[in-house]
Amino acid sequence: MELELFRGLRDREYLSRGLIVAEGRLVVEKALEAGLRIRSLVCVPSARGEWESRSEGRFEVRVLPRTEIEQLAGFPFHRGVLALAERPDIPGLSYGNIPPGNLLWLWNVTDPDNLGTLIRSAAALGAAGILLGPGCADPLGRKALRTSMGNALVRPLRRAELDAIPPLRRSGLRLLAAALTPDARPPESLAGGGPSVLVLGNEGWGLPAEVSEACDDRVAVPMARDVDSLNVGAAGAILMYILFGPRRPPDARPSSG
Repeated sequence: MELELFRGLRDREYLSRGLIVAEGRLVVEKALEAGLRIRSLVCVPSARGEWESRSEGRFEVRVLPRTEIEQLAGFPFHRGVLALAERPDIPGLSYGNIPPGNLLWLWNVTDPDNLGTLIRSAAALGAAGILLGPGCADPLGRKALRTSMGNALVRPLRRAELDAIPPLRRSGLRLLAAALTPDARPPESLAGGGPSVLVLGNEGWGLPAEVSEACDDRVAVPMARDVDSLNVGAAGAILMYILFGPRRPPDARPSSG
């Protein structure tokens, strides 16, 4: 059991070893759903039977008291299970691997919490995939993966720079840049116009000018006069909800938060 690999390593060290840490039941379940190879798993005593059954002998299950798991995790831990898995590749975008449907494209989203929140929102609001531009945090790092509730493992991720715009356009996608510019339109005026790529920038300074200008339209959430901006995670969720249109099957349940 590779217990020391759970303890105190930084994201870049997991990256260099080709590993991820899945924290909590939902994230571990997403790792299994994605078909990742689990190297080892640690759980609390009450979860032993479940995880030994689900392992089917494919990976080792180690049982530890919650206090010891908290020492491994490095924070108070209430999710009952940690797993070490082999890291999936994130390919570059090409004309042949564009996910069909609405997409979220992120540029310089450096905060792992914001990145994970946006990936989780994109999954909930019907995005077919997430494009990662230059400067983004690692979507498979511990904090981002935990915040995305594991959705970074099961939603298509692609690396994409400015040269991705021509293949996106050839695929019939319109590009909508979130920007607080004079020509920015309210999202309602752009809804229903066909599959779109919502492009979001850095939490502090937004999108690079060359990216915003290369898009088909600018879009912004109308706000009260005495507020100058929204958190990128909040803005992204509002814009996706309006722009990406109907997304629920008839039996879908409203979110409980």
